[in-house]
Amino acid sequence: MRKRFQQLLEGLQTWDESVLTSKWVSLLSSMGLDEQRALREAWPHIPLDGRRVLTQNLREMAEADVLVNFTDVFLVALDDPDEQVRLAALMGLWEYEEEDFVPTLIRMMESDPSVAVRAEAAMQLGRFAMAGELGEMDSETMDVVQRALMAAWNSPDQDLEVRRRALEAVSCVTNDAIPGMIEAAYRDKDERMNVSAVFAMGQTLDDAWAPYVLKELKSPRPEMRYEAARAAGELRLEDAVPTLLDMLNDPDIDVRVGVIEALGLIGGERALQVLMELARNENEAIREAALEALEVVQFGEDPLSPAVLTWILGKDLGEMEDWDEELEEDEGEDEGDEEEWEHDWDRDRWN
Repeated sequence: MRKRFQQLLEGLQTWDESVLTSKWVSLLSSMGLDEQRALREAWPHIPLDGRRVLTQNLREMAEADVLVNFTDVFLVALDDPDEQVRLAALMGLWEYEEEDFVPTLIRMMESDPSVAVRAEAAMQLGRFAMAGELGEMDSETMDVVQRALMAAWNSPDQDLEVRRRALEAVSCVTNDAIPGMIEAAYRDKDERMNVSAVFAMGQTLDDAWAPYVLKELKSPRPEMRYEAARAAGELRLEDAVPTLLDMLNDPDIDVRVGVIEALGLIGGERALQVLMELARNENEAIREAALEALEVVQFGEDPLSPAVLTWILGKDLGEMEDWDEELEEDEGEDEGDEEEWEHDWDRDRWN
């Protein structure tokens, strides 16, 4: 085990927040077997505040930098007695796709003492359900996932939050029971369940749900309008485009972002023109949503229309300029990285 890693563990156990610098915590990325064992042994001795801050910080770092991998830390943290730590660890494992993770998720969905953790586990089972539906997962594992989610939905003892997340997760599966489950959720007296039903409608990719989705685009509830917009995009509802364009003036920013994402999925030249305009919007959230939507927008019957060519050419030229700037910056930074690390290490009190 590396000396620096041992010093990191010592710092975590005495809990000095100076160990949270990126160069220190990067030692927790892609650990070897000896380091994994050492972390598991040290974990119970890290103060509670330290475990909470560490898991949250690692989750944020992993989201910001695809080159770091804190999976081994999050797997250790799943057994933590603290709800906040377990929840942050689960969220940090959102892209963990190993099938041996399925039994852990099912156990947590069924029996974790925290409703928030159970609901998060149910949501994460959704990506395995989708993988099974696409034929990317062992059929037996797929059956286990599907049965567990449907059992959670049908359980009168489960919290409503867990049940609705289980419905959302399993709704992508081809099963004759799914439409009835969605219909029941849509008619439920609880508004949160209604919202989940509309989310599930989009997941089915079945445009038989179009009348429901089109209706809910005009809902007085912003959370319902958001999910209806998202579902309209998933279902590629061209009939929704006029309403979606009107919703670009919605008072709720999240709804407007959902509308932009839907327009990107539905596509067409009108959507392309609107998204190009929004890509220059002063609001950062709107601008970024439009740029992301432009990456997936379908160009309709004329893939070489003037609007499309303008977007493609402008994008390519802009990317080339960005790449040139990044190359110049990287050339200046690489030479000093190693020297900077040694300097920081020498002045650290654990050296």
